[in-house]
Amino acid sequence: MSAAPALLAGRRRRLAALLAAVALGEALLAVLFAGTLDRMLAAPSDPVLPALAAGGLALLASLALLAQRWIGEDFAQSFVIDCREALFRAVTRHAGEGRDSRWLTGLINDMAALRNYALRGTVRLWTSMISAGGAGLWVLLTMPAQRIALLPLLLGALALALLASPLAQAIGEQRSQRGRLNRFLVRRVRAEMAGKRPAKGRGFRTLGNLSGDLGTLSVHRARWAGALDAVATLAGLAAALTLGIKAVSTGAGTALAGDLMLVAFIAARLLETARALHARIGGGIALERLERKLSRPVRGRGRGRGRERASRSKPVGKRAASEPTKIKESIS
Repeated sequence: MSAAPALLAGRRRRLAALLAAVALGEALLAVLFAGTLDRMLAAPSDPVLPALAAGGLALLASLALLAQRWIGEDFAQSFVIDCREALFRAVTRHAGEGRDSRWLTGLINDMAALRNYALRGTVRLWTSMISAGGAGLWVLLTMPAQRIALLPLLLGALALALLASPLAQAIGEQRSQRGRLNRFLVRRVRAEMAGKRPAKGRGFRTLGNLSGDLGTLSVHRARWAGALDAVATLAGLAAALTLGIKAVSTGAGTALAGDLMLVAFIAARLLETARALHARIGGGIALERLERKLSRPVRGRGRGRGRERASRSKPVGKRAASEPTKIKESIS
């Protein structure tokens, strides 16, 4: 028995803490930039110092995004390396059982999904939620006139949580169909390489049916993923529109730039949260597949010894002609 590597283990804990600190710093930079922008527009006669300050804050914000991507990739690759090693150890334990396609799929295809789970899913979900939450908390505590703009963003976040369940179901159906297609291709390629001509053609009709079903499920998944993006975008635009209507009704249009910038920052992080949620759900399914493979008990050696004892008990020449012969294949 074995388990998949923990996501927050070893040095990945320190990297996660560093990512959280960078995300909070990004939210702070957004707040400072919004305030600097308001001061620059309020005093157009002397815009040099506010403009320089805004430029410095913009540079720091870009460096924060660079640090998030750099540290996040390090975090994801560390997790993928541990998963690949755990899966390869399981391959050596299950040597001789056959069904090499399930192991090859895990070693090749699932590693990309696990990277997406760690980087595009977990890391970006953390950083986006922390940045958006920090900026939103600042608005809630220090900007009472702009609190109403948080309502569309909050409703958008709740809608994302509700859409996560049907998206997860669509992703699971698509991955199951992709697995059926992969297994069919492995069987057909193996038969062609062995020179075994099938009795009912070469399987082009089956291939077409499986590919068509996979395409339909992929489009169904894309619809739900697009719904998440649409909800996040609508929430951000609704928040900006709310601020605009309030500014027009109160005559405070001159101080609108900084508020709009801060709301746009939160809305952008909400959109990134939607896409990170999509990646995390898809990668989480791959992680569950890895858990099942690693927790699968070893049966190959026991069956081999049982067959060896059974063959010794049979007299020579009495072996059934239809008894299957197992061919052991090695994975290079």
